[in-house]
Amino acid sequence: MRIDERVPVETTEAGSPLRFTWRRVVYGVVSPPEVWVTRREWWRSATRAPRGEGTTLLELPVWRVDALPLTDGAHRVDGTFDLALDRATGDWLLLGVFDDEVEQQLFA
Repeated sequence: MRIDERVPVETTEAGSPLRFTWRRVVYGVVSPPEVWVTRREWWRSATRAPRGEGTTLLELPVWRVDALPLTDGAHRVDGTFDLALDRATGDWLLLGVFDDEVEQQLFA
């Protein structure tokens, strides 16, 4: 399920996600992340990239992680999460959540 929400992320020294908070629940990463680079959906933004800086602004490094909730809270989800680092702003984005029960928990 596509989420696209900014989330605070705590990283290892190497820059991989270690913990993140989503909807008032802290999640701990429990497996080595799979890392790849995807393209930002630039057509959804009105911002233009400065000449010569398009690649950096268009590419998003993504970490797919398995994570478990570390705190109690509404809509606790155990599952697989895609976290992306927006290098233009330094913000982390939760791009998606993959779990059989996530839609029921989020939209019940």
